[in-house]
Amino acid sequence: MALLTPEEVAQQLAMSLSWVYANKHRIGYHQLGTAIRFEPADVAAYSEGCKRGPQTGGRNTWESLSATGRSATGGWSRKRTTVSDINERLRGIETGNARRESTPPSAKLN
Repeated sequence: MALLTPEEVAQQLAMSLSWVYANKHRIGYHQLGTAIRFEPADVAAYSEGCKRGPQTGGRNTWESLSATGRSATGGWSRKRTTVSDINERLRGIETGNARRESTPPSAKLN
């Protein structure tokens, strides 16, 4: 069984030696006394697990994930923040009538 040294792993992954030591738990390693060794199959599996393919059919627009609305179940749900929402809030700030989110009673301090 041929195990790889951290130096060999760093060279194979094109990473620094310090990166290999910091991420050894992600790769999988053997500790023999004070020596750290890696199985070639584990290094290859880690490398494959990091592989990312091209992004096809993805969204190219910005979308806010802030909680700006209440769902029918009483919990917070994500709602898209639109330009008109932002303009409405800005008009409210200018006139002093800014709409504020209410704090749930359970979150208020006594």
